[in-house]
Amino acid sequence: MILLSAAYRLFFPAAGLFAALALPVWLLLYAGGGGLIVDPLGWHMHEMLYGYLPAALAGFLLTAVPNWTGRPALTGGPLGGLFGLWLAGRIAMVAGFDTLAATLITLAFLPALAVIVGRDIIAAGNRRNLVVVAMIVLLWLGQGVFLVVDDGLGATLGFATALILMTLIGGRVTPAFSRNWLKRRGDSDLPAPFGMVDRVAMGLTVVTAASWSALGVSSLTGLIATLAAAAMALRLSRWRGFAVRGEVLLLAQHAAYGWLVLALALMALASLGDLATLSQVRHALGAGAIGTMTIIVMQRAILGHSGRDITGTRLDWVLFAALHLGAALRIFAGWVGDPMPLLHVAGSLWALGMLLFVVRTIPIALAPRV
Repeated sequence: MILLSAAYRLFFPAAGLFAALALPVWLLLYAGGGGLIVDPLGWHMHEMLYGYLPAALAGFLLTAVPNWTGRPALTGGPLGGLFGLWLAGRIAMVAGFDTLAATLITLAFLPALAVIVGRDIIAAGNRRNLVVVAMIVLLWLGQGVFLVVDDGLGATLGFATALILMTLIGGRVTPAFSRNWLKRRGDSDLPAPFGMVDRVAMGLTVVTAASWSALGVSSLTGLIATLAAAAMALRLSRWRGFAVRGEVLLLAQHAAYGWLVLALALMALASLGDLATLSQVRHALGAGAIGTMTIIVMQRAILGHSGRDITGTRLDWVLFAALHLGAALRIFAGWVGDPMPLLHVAGSLWALGMLLFVVRTIPIALAPRV
């Protein structure tokens, strides 16, 4: 079966389809429709952060790690089993969100992924990438806190981990891919190489994530987040995003990284005053950064690993516009008197973007490598 021949064929379309379906369900529940799920808000937070993100992460890592290590990729029955474990978690969260059985089932996926990825990294002696395994473990611990201890703290731990992970991975691939694209076109003005600005920006972001996890939206968190937002904005400005505006699959990477800057700025506003809310911070990280960064990474990965040109289409422009506009409207809704109309428009646009991603990727997932 071709879907079991590579992780990207299975996990990428499934992640997009799950997000495209789960968001409208949440909007229906938020409007007061149905009583299928015991805790609709808890389900929504958990499934977007600990349902969608792990699927996208698994597809990416199980595709990238064999390239990093030279080890055989996970395929066939083991790949199907891992995917089945993820799917069982999604079903369990609907059937019995607050039950022990559902908790145990959904908590099983991330450790399994960490063992598979960690095994290959260690076997290949590629220890510098063990930080990725640490991020998976931290994400799993956050999920455990969410389900067993406190969902608010668990959400914060999950978003903080995702913030660090996106800062690391996005900071690695965004300037590198842009540099390669510009070089091929003979442009000598390239993104700045990794240096002190990058180290400071990454360090401040990690400290912000740690402070947010330990102290919440405190004054100290706000001060550090202010510095981190400024440093991350400076870092992003050095990558020549405007120069790659003609290629949507590069421009989208810069735009996705920009959501990290905005999320940090909103965190500063929420911590130092009442100009932003914790919900806006979470959605800037979730709908904005996680949503757009995972989609662009998955889009580029499925094109490249299937042997196709990593070149954007008109459909890509539309799907990324829908994702970014949906996320932006969701943030803006926090500043209007009656947010309900904007919430539904924002959610519908974001779900449309995810659905268009599925439309774009399913034919590739089902076709042989070019």
